[in-house]
Amino acid sequence: MIVKLPYGRDSVAVDLRGLRVRPLEPKAERGAADPGRLVSRAVDDPVDGAPLIELARGRRTAVVVVPDATRRAALPAVLPAIVNRLIVAGVEPRAITVLVASGTHPPVVEGELRELVGELPTGVSLRQHVCRDDAALATIGELRPGLPLRIDREVAETELLLTVGAVRHHYFAGFGGGPKMVFPGVAGHDEIQANHALVLDPAAGGARRHPGCEPGRLDGNPVAEEIARAADLRPPDIAVCLVPGRDGGVGFAAAGPWRPAWAAAVERAREWYELEPARFGRLVACAGGRPGDATLIQAHKWLDAVCRFAEPGAEIMFAAELGDGPGSPAMAPFLEDPRPGAILQRLAEGWVQYGHTTLRIVEKTAAHRVHLRSSLDPDLARRLGFEPVGDLDEVAERWRAHGLEGRVAVMAGSPVWPRGL
Repeated sequence: MIVKLPYGRDSVAVDLRGLRVRPLEPKAERGAADPGRLVSRAVDDPVDGAPLIELARGRRTAVVVVPDATRRAALPAVLPAIVNRLIVAGVEPRAITVLVASGTHPPVVEGELRELVGELPTGVSLRQHVCRDDAALATIGELRPGLPLRIDREVAETELLLTVGAVRHHYFAGFGGGPKMVFPGVAGHDEIQANHALVLDPAAGGARRHPGCEPGRLDGNPVAEEIARAADLRPPDIAVCLVPGRDGGVGFAAAGPWRPAWAAAVERAREWYELEPARFGRLVACAGGRPGDATLIQAHKWLDAVCRFAEPGAEIMFAAELGDGPGSPAMAPFLEDPRPGAILQRLAEGWVQYGHTTLRIVEKTAAHRVHLRSSLDPDLARRLGFEPVGDLDEVAERWRAHGLEGRVAVMAGSPVWPRGL
């Protein structure tokens, strides 16, 4: 078979004819033809608590927290179902803010920002959270003893808080969406870094990953458990939790207080995106096209997923355009010397979130032979342990020439995960 892999805004094809191909595909349905209608039903008939219109009556201000472009949630179709209900309930458009939960991600440029959220009613404000803007943050309690938790001031002070988030497996926080829309989505930079630093196990002197920090794992995951405690300090009045369909559209929606709404979405995400564990010696994967493959930081999450199905020493073809490069200037010192020991030493001296990402990348390239089709600088790619290739078909032809009897696993669409990690 010939497989088309999403790549940037286009695709690349790889010829796997003559090889035994095993697709790694989700059991999810396709996304709803009308995501707005799906979300309307969710907010009108929540899993718990009052419908959105009832909650909104008498409120003078409302903030709707939404994900940035790296956490696709069909916002142009979804937001009207929410904002229009706020207005019907009597909230003035000028008192409504749509806030992009950027966390530590770089801001979306203006043109792409409007494309991200779609048309908003006149008077509704749109802005992006800035985690380093201390003047725009308000303290709402402690993240842990002695460490204050600051979040966006408008979120802390609004009379009605709504969150919209896509619930997907997260490679060390268990799942995205839900509480992550509050923390780290609209939190301060230092607090976010402190939380993400929990991914290194203090019992091992920070020299290894905490065994609980895995995709799909919430209990015993120190990062996930702290995120939940932080969200409870300013819980959304209603959380809209979306699960993507196999085509990336919205396939499922639950709304209500964040814990029951998120629990319903997590259950569906497990049902749709977890497969029985299996291991393969040859795998083909991509990072889903833009924005998933715009940077190494984002593309790594897809690489992490496919590596969960790889035997030690497996060969992996990985297509990711990486047109925006690594993804953060904070990676630079780690990219200069990406040896695991050197990275761990730097992290021991001071936690840097994307230093950890670099560590996760080089762990994978050390364990597997990863053929990378990208526009990343080849010297940088090699330094990180990748084998840059211009044509994936050359790898496939070598696999055929070697008369490989093993199956070739292909993850060409939404990432899936082995059950029971």
